[in-house]
Formats: sequence, structure tokens, C-alpha cells
Amino acid sequence: MDTTGTFQNRTAPTAIGDGLRWVLAGGLLAGALDLTFAFVWYGPQGATPLRILQFIASGVLGRGSFQMGLASATLGAFFHFFICVCAAAIYYLVSRRFPFLTRRVLIAGALFGVLMFLAMRFIVVPLSAIKPSPMKVGNVIGELCSHVFLVGMVIAYAASRAAGRPSA
Repeated sequence: MDTTGTFQNRTAPTAIGDGLRWVLAGGLLAGALDLTFAFVWYGPQGATPLRILQFIASGVLGRGSFQMGLASATLGAFFHFFICVCAAAIYYLVSRRFPFLTRRVLIAGALFGVLMFLAMRFIVVPLSAIKPSPMKVGNVIGELCSHVFLVGMVIAYAASRAAGRPSA
């Protein structure tokens, strides 16, 4: 309600805080969906949520992460969500220069998801403290789909809302 006592229907952010909330929400949601995917996908292969989160932390801590219990799992969760929120912020900032990214959410989000997968697989993980083994083809397909639909498109949608574009 505004100062005249009427409700205002806002479609564009009125303050930087509105955009930041969308970016934060998009990054956190993408992170939660991606972790849920990992738990469900890798569970039947013998990976527990604790082990998955420890694997994420092992990027910084090395193999010792797997002996640190809940402490390294918590750090892994922090790293995962931090990366997703940073990805959402970067996407939003780039979208301010290239409005196509918030006008064509599905296409741009899918492309961003593919780029995120490639960056994680071929840059971040190889530079980490743990050297990964080759992925099975099924896992590559599963993770690529997760990055496209659960990370890229979610972040692109959040960025479009942060930019004040109505959902359509």
C-alpha cells in the first residue's frame, strides 16, 4: 500500500533490493534443486548426501574431506550454494548488458546451463584439490540436464524477474 492508501501493482523493481532478492532466490533455488538432483541421481549408485557434500568440499580440502564428517559436508554445502548464487549474480549482471538473456529465458537459460556444466567439468574441477575420474555417459547426460533445467533456466528466470520483466 502506498501513502495514499492504495495498492500498487509493481512489475519492475523499485529498488536494488528487489533485484538482489530475485538473484539470491534464484541462486539458492538452483543450488537446492541441483543438490536434490545429485542426491536422487547418485543415491542408487551408492553415494550418500554426506559423501556428495564432502566431495564438493574436497575441491578445496582434498581427500581429507572424506574423514572430516559433518564439518566438511557443511563446507561443501556452503561452497555449492555460494557458487550458485555467484552464478546467478553474474548472469544478472551480464543480462543488464545483453537484454536477450532476460527476454528469452528458456533459450538463454539452457545455454547458460550448458556453459555452467562445461565450466565446472573442464575448469573448476580440474583446478581443484581432487582429481576426478572420468564420468560415465549416463552421469554426463544426467548432470547436463540438471544444469540446463534446474540451474540455468532457474537462474535465467530469476534474472528476468530481477530485471523487472513479467513472467510469461
